[in-house]
Amino acid sequence: MSQQTEITHRANDTIVTNQLEANARFTGIGVNVVVISLAIVALIPLLFSTRFWALPTWQIALILLCWLIYVANGTRGMMLHERFLNFTLAPYLYFGIQLSVMAGLLFLTRETGGGSVWILILPIAAQSLSRNWLFTTVISLILLGFIWIIYFPNQAWQDTIVNLLSIGAAMVFTLIFTSIAVRESSARNEVQRLATDLRGANHRLAEYAAQVEELATMRERNRVAREIHDNLGHYLTVVNVQIEAAKTIMDSQPEKAQDALDKAQRLTQEGLAAVRHSVSALRESPLENQTLVEALERLALELREAGLVTELTIEGDPAKRDPKIELTLYRAVQEGLTNVRKHARASRVDIWLRYMPEQTSLTVKDNGVGTNLADRHSGSFGLIGIQERVQLLNGRIEIKTALQQGFQFTITLPNA
Repeated sequence: MSQQTEITHRANDTIVTNQLEANARFTGIGVNVVVISLAIVALIPLLFSTRFWALPTWQIALILLCWLIYVANGTRGMMLHERFLNFTLAPYLYFGIQLSVMAGLLFLTRETGGGSVWILILPIAAQSLSRNWLFTTVISLILLGFIWIIYFPNQAWQDTIVNLLSIGAAMVFTLIFTSIAVRESSARNEVQRLATDLRGANHRLAEYAAQVEELATMRERNRVAREIHDNLGHYLTVVNVQIEAAKTIMDSQPEKAQDALDKAQRLTQEGLAAVRHSVSALRESPLENQTLVEALERLALELREAGLVTELTIEGDPAKRDPKIELTLYRAVQEGLTNVRKHARASRVDIWLRYMPEQTSLTVKDNGVGTNLADRHSGSFGLIGIQERVQLLNGRIEIKTALQQGFQFTITLPNA
């Protein structure tokens, strides 16, 4: 189904729904009681009229039959008209029957003086409001035309106008009163509909709130996982490197070995402090008491002390950036250097930090053994964490590596 066809069907369904709601106001128990009551009021004077019983039997039977058809169609028929509202001829069929029966009743009772039969035109006029005012005007004029032709065919036009105005006034009053009642019913239905929509909206809002809470929890878990990996992982890696270095030179250079063990012990204590403070430590930024450049110089110094040639190059004006940007760059360097110690078997690492007007760029490159990019991407949680951080800041990361050709990644983050 094409989009235009679907829209058309929805529009038609809306129109039919609105018409159903409008007609429902004219098929309730109260309206049926009014129709039946007026029909009884119109019939009783005839039943007590000697002129009525003086009519031929077939005519009396036909009048009563028309009266029954009027009542049945005005109540049950209106409900059927509502049920088959999407059928184009439904309103014309219903009002056609009522107008025909009304004309028959007026014609058949003209010899009795009509009595109160004319009041049967009022429910028909009121029910015609279920369509629109043009339709109501046409139906009302037809009903007045019936009364004029059948009751006042030879009457002076002045008297005819007076009589029609009297009947017309009753019809206008009925239409106004019905219109007010319909509007009140519409307002009440609208309030009920809005209340239902509000309940639905509140329900959907609660569902969305639960989804947002779940998403926020998931993001927080990912953040904590990244922090644990970036923070404790870094400490443990450096401690492991210091211990390995101490074991290697323990016999030949015991003083340097002892120095390495002291550094490992200090880092272990820092790591333990981070574990003790868990959540609070995770929320604290390593850049709170130092600039990004100072923090990177410290990381580079740690790597030099581990025996690797490390060069840190700063280009541009190191103006303070958004804390999220600086933390992401720091964690990226921290993760890159950790991976160099663990995997690269490199002898040199170069770090470039470039401050530009619109963006900040960071490159970390080693001359190690390199790796297969697909394996690196799938096997390194730290690299995945860096990519997540970069994506959250609408940045991009570019990785270049190959076996025996080192590893390099470049991060570019917009300044705003």
